[in-house]
Amino acid sequence: MIRLPDVHARDPQGLARYFRYFGEVETPRLHSKVYTAFSLGIAEDEALLDLAAQVDPGQPAPNVLYAAVQDLLLEDPDGSATARDLVRFYPAITGETIPETSPFPAFRAFCLAQADRLLPRLRNGKTQTCVVHRCTAILPALAHLPRVTQAGGRVGLLEIGPGAGLNLRLDRYRYEYLRSGERVACWGQADTTPVLECELRGSALPPLPEALELVARRGLELEPIDLADPLALRWQRALIWPEHVLRTRLLEQALAHAADVPVEIEQGDATCDLAAAVGRLPTGVPRVVFATAVLYQIPEAGQAAITRELARASEAAPVDFLVMDSTGQGGSRLDHFVYEEGALQARRALANVDSHGRWMEWTEPGRSLGDDA
Repeated sequence: MIRLPDVHARDPQGLARYFRYFGEVETPRLHSKVYTAFSLGIAEDEALLDLAAQVDPGQPAPNVLYAAVQDLLLEDPDGSATARDLVRFYPAITGETIPETSPFPAFRAFCLAQADRLLPRLRNGKTQTCVVHRCTAILPALAHLPRVTQAGGRVGLLEIGPGAGLNLRLDRYRYEYLRSGERVACWGQADTTPVLECELRGSALPPLPEALELVARRGLELEPIDLADPLALRWQRALIWPEHVLRTRLLEQALAHAADVPVEIEQGDATCDLAAAVGRLPTGVPRVVFATAVLYQIPEAGQAAITRELARASEAAPVDFLVMDSTGQGGSRLDHFVYEEGALQARRALANVDSHGRWMEWTEPGRSLGDDA
């Protein structure tokens, strides 16, 4: 069984283990040959491990290092010989096919040549990734919640670590659930963009809302992102992996909705500010907190504190907590936690999911794909 190494380690051995895991498990699973080559190369490279050690221990070193490099390439892809050599392996930037040669030598040369420019990005960079495709898991999870169904789809939503807040606009997107490439379920207006496709595994169809009205769209973020800041938007794009051209397009389409659908993102730490943030959700509607690919970055003590915050918030009214995160065993899962009367009352595993929401295996009892709609 493959287990996630310590993402906070910054000693050479600990970093090497994490980069090796990243290159053997995470990057193949997300179909990035470029980052696979980078990761396995860094795991054996003392100079690059020293550079990666500059990443804030609270952040995953591979993601921040790779985003820092791509941020420089986006800033000036033709600025130097090493940049021109490396950018050839970023089809999301160039629109060209990736060369057959190994990208690692070009990556290493660029990092060592640009180390001084990389350092501030490594020390300050955050993985505030907004993967709108993850909404394909959150949408059916909301439909599954009894309280939301009983309220006619009305819900007050709070996201932990929302980044740019694009997933708080999930009701404005189009969803298409496929099996063997054929559409078996859909939700949202037919002419809406982005269109989020999700391949279904197993025999169950995930539930979809008959109605959904987000009466509150709130987020709690350590460092809220200013969508009016072009540097912040460039960093959002830099966090996307080189081969993920579709993901870049979906990000741009989701950003087009941002001005029309306001969200409220307050600065705060979920380990100590979450109960108060939940308390600011409207009364009289179900209160749902969700987090996607966030908790794995938080040490166990911080996760325990979040649990206490949710329990405290539930003293006033129930709280449903949806978590889509790594299992620490090479996979991801969607879980539902029920907090009532100051305590965790129930936990249910809803689905096995791709960490970017591209496929789902709904495991809660539900309608079979063979049943009539």
